[in-house]
Amino acid sequence: MDATDRANVHDLLEDYATKPVPPEVSVGALKIALINTALAFSLPAFLVGAQLSAVAEPKKIAVAIVIGSLIVAVVGTVVGLVGVRNRLSTYMLLRYSFGPRGAVLVNLCMALSLFGWFGVNVHLFGQAGSELFESLTGIRPQRWIFVLSGGVLMTAGAILGFKSIQRLALYIVPIQLVVLALLMNSIFSGGPQLVTLAPSMPSSLTLGEAISAVVGSFIVAAVVMSDFTRYGKTWRDSAIASFVPYFFAATLSYSVAAFAAILTGQTDVIELMLAVGLGVFALALVIFSSWITNSVNLYGCSLSIAATFPRFGEWQIAIASGIAGTAVAFLGILQHFIDFIFSLSVIFAPVAGIFVTDYFLVHRGQYGREAGSTGSGISYIALLAWALGVGVGYAGAIGFLSFSGIAACDSLLVGALSYWVMTRAGSPRFK
Repeated sequence: MDATDRANVHDLLEDYATKPVPPEVSVGALKIALINTALAFSLPAFLVGAQLSAVAEPKKIAVAIVIGSLIVAVVGTVVGLVGVRNRLSTYMLLRYSFGPRGAVLVNLCMALSLFGWFGVNVHLFGQAGSELFESLTGIRPQRWIFVLSGGVLMTAGAILGFKSIQRLALYIVPIQLVVLALLMNSIFSGGPQLVTLAPSMPSSLTLGEAISAVVGSFIVAAVVMSDFTRYGKTWRDSAIASFVPYFFAATLSYSVAAFAAILTGQTDVIELMLAVGLGVFALALVIFSSWITNSVNLYGCSLSIAATFPRFGEWQIAIASGIAGTAVAFLGILQHFIDFIFSLSVIFAPVAGIFVTDYFLVHRGQYGREAGSTGSGISYIALLAWALGVGVGYAGAIGFLSFSGIAACDSLLVGALSYWVMTRAGSPRFK
């Protein structure tokens, strides 16, 4: 391989983990919005929507979907604005509020959460792939073969970075839209018959828990929104690409899945789609949705770890993360899905609150161009505010202390407010 070939490979794999994205590679709102729309139409939204059927009352489901989607959309939009203004990855921006060493801790936690999401999607990919193979050939294969194959495909997409994911979304979003339309048609055309077959659903979630579940399904994506919006040309591109998918598209996905689950009595997303007669189309949606979702998950994970440990290449980290995420799929994470997404909402909502408060109120919208110029070390104020937010969120979940009745909102507001109060009190921010 000569120097020109090496340069071309470097350009292909370059994702600016530790430096600003240059203006010449910026893109418009549509290309970023396609990625976020692919995520909004993906399996996590369908899974959460199906699980929301446990709330039972349709009005509560509707309120939970609208409020939860709005919270995620607003958080993602505001975080995205910070990204497009500074053109830096989430990790580099977190250094200003949490300090270099504090940002390492936050990013490692986000990487762990993305391993969990990777495992969820690989598990579903394996389930759908094996069932599709059996329906086409009559041969029932071992599911682990498809789990492993899915892990390899999704890792390959992440290795090639933003450009690869952007192109993947261009092809996958139309497929998702077609299958979503077919699902809606199946529901409304067969609704009366399906209703008579649906068993009564137990009411096991409160409204606050349902809202927190909606928030948890995409809160990590909202916190790392700057990883994508840093490629945007203007703040309008960032706002459109962040808000529209996570409010309108996600609301549609949650609603269709929740309604289908109520009609069929199924909360397993694959069984649900098969129950309304989608067959191969349902399995195709699961396969393609899990593919784009996990490519994004692994991309964010590799960015975080690459910025934390710059001596490793992003592609090397993506491969290692793909192996770890695939291993999670074999551990049965899907059995604890609701607990998983609820914990994400409580753990990462205060990170978003601190992030936004630091930029807009503490620094008044002015970060230096060089990340890390705020000093070295760790911000104990940010870590304490984060801990307070998480603590209050979990306290609300057990009924001990709650301000809004929504654990995710409580944790976000307490994290943001306590960080702002401590900085205003003049406490030293870095040590």
